Parts: sequence; structure tokens; C-alpha cells
Amino acid sequence: MNQEAIRADSGKHGGQAGRAWLDLDRARVYSAAVLFLFIVLMVTWAWYSNGFTDSHVSRPGADFAVFWSASYLALSEGAVQAYDVARHLEVMAAYGPLGVDSTIVLPWLYPPTFLLVVLPLATLPLAFSYVLFVMASGYAYLRAMGGVVGAGSLLRRGLWLPVLASPAVLISVILGQNSLLTAALVGGAVCLLGRRPVLAGVLIGLLAIKPQLALLVPVALIAGRHLRTLASAAATAALFAAVSVAICGWETIPAFLRSVAWARANLVEGTPDGWYGMPSVLAAAQLAGLGPAAAYAMQGLAAVAAAASVAYVWSRTQEAPLCVAVLAAGALLATPYVRHYELTWMGIAAAGLVGDGIRHGLVNRERALLLVAWWLPLFEHANPKLGLPQIGPVVSALLVLVAVRRAMARTVSAPVAAPVGT
Repeated sequence: MNQEAIRADSGKHGGQAGRAWLDLDRARVYSAAVLFLFIVLMVTWAWYSNGFTDSHVSRPGADFAVFWSASYLALSEGAVQAYDVARHLEVMAAYGPLGVDSTIVLPWLYPPTFLLVVLPLATLPLAFSYVLFVMASGYAYLRAMGGVVGAGSLLRRGLWLPVLASPAVLISVILGQNSLLTAALVGGAVCLLGRRPVLAGVLIGLLAIKPQLALLVPVALIAGRHLRTLASAAATAALFAAVSVAICGWETIPAFLRSVAWARANLVEGTPDGWYGMPSVLAAAQLAGLGPAAAYAMQGLAAVAAAASVAYVWSRTQEAPLCVAVLAAGALLATPYVRHYELTWMGIAAAGLVGDGIRHGLVNRERALLLVAWWLPLFEHANPKLGLPQIGPVVSALLVLVAVRRAMARTVSAPVAAPVGT
């Protein structure tokens, strides 16, 4: 991605001559500054906690410790024990990075498919396992970003700076969440559609580790007539689920369903404290004062609108950046349960719009939206303390609308676009 490619043409896009207010050079400089501040934060944190050894200070990897503790229980006492909240919290207290005075409750709420994935984690010490997990998922995310933007090597062009310095990535790294992995799966799948449709379906099927984020994938594949990929995804998900139950035991199914009920009661419909950091339509509606029935109705309408937008764009164009942008942003609108660290998906959506902008230009309001989307995870992370209105769904909706507008603007006289996955 060279800076001339990402700038909007003054005559066609915005009517302003000269250099755009936000181009690749400036993005790299600002990102480098954010990354430097992050390093300072980590060094200060390490100093304050005596090299992350002070048990009275929480350390990085709190969410990863949930994965590791589930693995520990599954390997030592049986897979279903991972769903025992009391036993899981005991392991977290004994080995996890939360301070001894912490009142945070982090139970295991994932399906058996993800339990199968994390099963080997506890064969290594928690800290070492955490570093390996973050490095592997971060690498996958970078590869997916490079494929989505379609601009060649991230290292040669310096695109790794805006990606690695993005608050979504930094928050996911600190927590040790799986959001980098899930975003990499959807981004990589769309990039492979045109060249390796069966492998693309395998990647989509692996999203069974967090199925609520894959609600719109069938809509996209049907609208885009990617039936081989759809079949591959369905077969992969079914096989994945069957193997996970065979290894972890059928008891994990009712245990998982009980954990879903717990999450709905305590997180999705619980108290406003959690909604401030939950960028979903459901959370925003409840914060606005709507009751559960009305809030779910709003969430349903948002999901239908997101599905219609995805179907429109995927039936209209074969360009991978635009397709992944509407799918990733639409996924955040469609699911009622999404946390701030899962805005790595918004990063994938933003990368798709940047990739489309390289070919067709970006207007200033689109650049402003991309900047807001880049900073949004930090706002969502701090908002439980700030108590401000939930704006996450608005940003997701605007990204979807930009993708739809761009698809509508495609004309027969436009240059022939490269197919999805090139």
C-alpha cells in the first residue's frame, strides 16, 4: 500500500486538493507513538509488580488463564470439570494472574469445540503457554490483515504498525483473548474463497469455537454462490463438534448449555455495569432504558438489517476487501453478545475498507470513521468506568453502510475487479 494509492483523488473524492489529512505516513507515525506508550505501560506495570510476580497485583493474561485453567481441569479431573464454576475459580486463584484481592469472576463459558482446542495448553506453564498463544494468534491475525488489504508484504510497507498498535490488538494481547484467532479465521477464509474454497470452508467451520460470531456467514456464502465453501464449512463444523464431544464427553453439552444460561442471566441481561463495555445493539438498547423484550426486538431488527446488507454486498460484488468488511462489521451487529476485545473483527472490517479504498479512493468522512473504529476498543474498555452511552453498534452500522454504499456505486463501466480471494 503506497500513500498515493490510499489517498482520495481531489477531483472525485472530497474536492480537497493536496495531501489527505490521514494517509499512510501519518498513520504509521501515530501508530508508532501508541505502540511506544504501550511499551512504556508494560514496563511500568512490570516494575510496579516486581516483574509480574507480586500476587497482590493483577498481571497480563487474565482471560487466557480461563483457557489454561479449563485445560488444567480437563487433563487432571475430566473435561466436564472445566464447567464447574467453583472448581474453575479455585484453579484460577491458585495459578492465574489475578491479584489475590480481585473480585472478578471469570468462569469457563465456551463450547466443547473450544475446550478441545485449549486442551493442550496446561501441558506448559501458564506464562509460557500464554506467550505462545498470543504469538501464534497474533501472527495469524497479521497474515489475515495482509490478505484482506491486498497490499503485499506488511513488513515492506509498514502496515504492521497500524495493525499491531491498534487498541483492539493491544487489549487482546494483554487479556490473552481468542479474538485475534477468530478474526483471523474469518479474514483468512474470505481471502481464500476464490482460490481454495474448500480450505476457506474449513476455516469458517473452525469458528464453531465461537459460533455467535458466525451467524451471518451462511447468508454471505449463499448470496455469493459459494456453495462448495458452505458445504465444507458445514462438514467441518459438524466433524469438529463430533470429535470434541467424543474426546471431552457428552456431559460437556448440558454443562455448556448451563453456562450459556449463566452468561445470559449475569452478563447479557444482568446489570448495566457489563453493558457499558459490550458493543452490541442489545446492550445499547438496555442502557437506553428498554426492557428485555424490546431490547431483544431491537437486536433482532439489527440482525435482519445486517443480514440483508451482507446478502446485498456479497451478491453484488466479488471483491474480497468489501465482502470481508460488510461481513465482519455485520457480525458485530448481529450477535447479542460481543465484548470489547472482539473488536478485532472491526479491525478486519476497517482493513477491508482500506483495501477497497486503495482501488477506489477514500473520502474524508470514511477516513474519520476508520479512525473512530481504530480507537473504539479503548473507549469500550474504559466505558464501564466512564458510564457513557454505548456507541459501538453505531460504529458497526456505519461501517456496514459504507460497504453497502460502495457496492451500490459499482458500475458496469468500472474496471473489472479481482475476484474474492485474489
